Amino acid sequence: MNDFDVQELLNYVAPCSLLCYTCPAYKDGAISKCASTLYNYFEGYYDFNDANIPDKYRSRLNEFKAFYDKLGKYTKRTCVACRNNPSPGCGCIEGCIVPSCTKEHNLNFCGECSDFPCEKASAFFGKINDTIVSDWKDGNQRIKEVGIRQYFEEKKDVSHYISYKRSEENK
Repeated sequence: MNDFDVQELLNYVAPCSLLCYTCPAYKDGAISKCASTLYNYFEGYYDFNDANIPDKYRSRLNEFKAFYDKLGKYTKRTCVACRNNPSPGCGCIEGCIVPSCTKEHNLNFCGECSDFPCEKASAFFGKINDTIVSDWKDGNQRIKEVGIRQYFEEKKDVSHYISYKRSEENK
C-alpha cells in the first residue's frame, strides 16, 4: 500500500467519492502521469522514423504523430480536483453541489453527514442518471466502512467511468 498522506488522498478522492485520481482531466492523476511517461519515452521517435522508415511503412507516421500529439494533450491537464476548484460547481459534473455542500458542513465526504444520503444530492444526481446516484451512494458507504486509505487502494486502478460501461452492457 502506498504511503499517501491524508491531504493527498483528499485531493485524489472527490467529496462525492468519485476518484479524481483516475479522471483524464485531473492534472495530478494517473492518466496525466502515464501520458507524461509515454510522451517522454516517445520523444524523438517520430523524427527517427521519419528519417529511417522504409517507404512501405511511411503511412504509419501520420498515425504515430496523431498519437504523440494526443499524448501531449493529456500531459497538460489543468483540473485541480473538485475539492480544490476555486469555482463552485466546476468539475466533472457541471453545477455539482457536493463540493460546496461538504465544505459548508465542514466535511470531507457526503458519507460523513448525518443526513447522508440526503434528498438534495440524491435529486441532483438523479437528474443525471441512476448510475451516478448508485456510484455516489456506494462510494460514500464504502468510505464509511473502510476509510479513505483502503477505499483509494481499492479504486486507484479502476477506470473512473467503469460503472457506465457496465450499465451500457446491461441495456
